[in-house]
Amino acid sequence: MNKEDFSWKDYHHQIYQIYHGIIAITLVPFALLFLQWDSESLVAPVDYSSLLFILVIQSLWIIGYLSWYAWKGGKVQYDLIDGLDLLEKLKEFRKKNLFKYALLALGGAIASFAMWVQPSFIFVIAYLLILVQFSFLRPSEDKIVRDMRLTKNDRKALHESA
Repeated sequence: MNKEDFSWKDYHHQIYQIYHGIIAITLVPFALLFLQWDSESLVAPVDYSSLLFILVIQSLWIIGYLSWYAWKGGKVQYDLIDGLDLLEKLKEFRKKNLFKYALLALGGAIASFAMWVQPSFIFVIAYLLILVQFSFLRPSEDKIVRDMRLTKNDRKALHESA
């Protein structure tokens, strides 16, 4: 991405495509599992002492940690680095957000898999909470500008390059 080829509209559209694509990757399997889910036919005696049950329930901790890390983790926080020009900041921002979305996608995939292994609405709720978190991390222009702490001049420069 160099200054001559940069377009804010294309950059923003690319981030939105990544965002929606990653959501779709987890939403499709979840929706298919959920639509096939007939709670009466899936009622089976649960052996609470089985290793499989214990592992599946432990996946809730993993989902919770991934969800927390997508908000507060060290590798997803945007750092202000002196000396970077606007395009380099945008590259760094895209990389950080891709990592955030991948963490949430992994959490959604774990919730879907756990729901498939051990039918329980707790995993449906966990997945829906991941979707809510995705909605809070939606890459709107205002959120990008706020997260990167861009000045009004930087924002104006973004639109001039379009």
